[in-house]
Amino acid sequence: MATTLSDLSVGSKVSVKIDGQSINFLVVHQGNPNPALYDASCTGTWLMMEPIYTKQWWGHSGNYADSYAHYWLNTTLFPKLDKNIQSMVLPVKLPYADYTGVYTGADGLECRMFLPSAYELGWTSAYMPTMVEDGACLDYCRDFKDIDSRRIAKTLAGSKIWYWTRTPDEESSSSVWLVVSVNGDCASSTNTSSYGIRPLMIFDPKTLVDKNNAVQANSAPVITSPSGVSGANLGLRTGPFLLEYTATDPEGSDVHLTEKLDDKTTRTLDTPSGTAQQFQAVNDSLTFLQLSNDAHTVAITASDGLLSSQMTLSFTKAVTRATLTLVQPLPADAPIQVAAMVVAGEIPEDADLSVEVTNNALDPEPVWQDATDEVRRGYNILFENRTASQQPAFNFRLAAARGPSGTGGHIDQVAGAFQ
Repeated sequence: MATTLSDLSVGSKVSVKIDGQSINFLVVHQGNPNPALYDASCTGTWLMMEPIYTKQWWGHSGNYADSYAHYWLNTTLFPKLDKNIQSMVLPVKLPYADYTGVYTGADGLECRMFLPSAYELGWTSAYMPTMVEDGACLDYCRDFKDIDSRRIAKTLAGSKIWYWTRTPDEESSSSVWLVVSVNGDCASSTNTSSYGIRPLMIFDPKTLVDKNNAVQANSAPVITSPSGVSGANLGLRTGPFLLEYTATDPEGSDVHLTEKLDDKTTRTLDTPSGTAQQFQAVNDSLTFLQLSNDAHTVAITASDGLLSSQMTLSFTKAVTRATLTLVQPLPADAPIQVAAMVVAGEIPEDADLSVEVTNNALDPEPVWQDATDEVRRGYNILFENRTASQQPAFNFRLAAARGPSGTGGHIDQVAGAFQ
């Protein structure tokens, strides 16, 4: 069974490729640190880079949303992730502060990569009164002391340096809290100084991890069909038909399938990767019968929970002939001598219409009588046959086809009575 990020305990290490280089990240939280502060979008597997990636200045204002650090993380560093890994990083609304207040929940900052807050690293205003509550302690930092060497991080080159949080220091409109490289304490410095950048990301918990604890780049499922590639036209169809397809996930995950006929969902199901399927709606007699004689589209969407793909195919229903009969004849207690039938709908005058009836439908060889003229004119049908070796029973068989004009029609229902 594949390992996912949700399977990993807090403190575990995974690697993520940034700009082609594998960099270790720590699992620092699973879930939502505090739903009262964090939007539901923040629910996932929290990863914090183990080393310091680079040095940057924080920004020119005390508002993290306007900071250069936030801008650089999301416009310069984030795009260096593998494209398929980017899709697994959740877009979140993150709690943040400026010098006028704290913005939480749905009012949080939209981002995919961010700096840790002082509260997330385990400090509170009880230790530093000018430290605003712009987050909640992550599980990885739950037992950290106010001065704790476990907060210390090194650069990619192996040097210990101070690094930024996203938390402003309320004592000054130009100061921000940092992690001290000597002992893991906190200190504040002017936001125009240059210190380390140690980013976090929140991943979809279903993200796969390989045997080397590397986050796997996810690919969308691939849909194939013997009928052709996506966009193929299946041509004219005069009746229900078989449409087979297979959705295969490159990582072997189960797939969720959605089948649509003319933008209407007709079936959804979850199935193992690579399982052959049949598009049920076009192979169903009743569904096909109710379609208009026109062009139609089928769409198949396959999702692995992270990415999805779609196949669309088209066909044209071209039914110019219809036949109807009763699956089970209608039995009677006495010989049937007369019947009446009404075919409701629209049948053009030049249509080739044939209606036959029988009053001994249960016999091995029923006697069929032409009743086309009576049905067209609305007359009663007088049965010529007077014998039945089995119980008397009524049935009909109707056939209608387009005439020379090519004008189409439809049959809504067949009604009637007999005695």
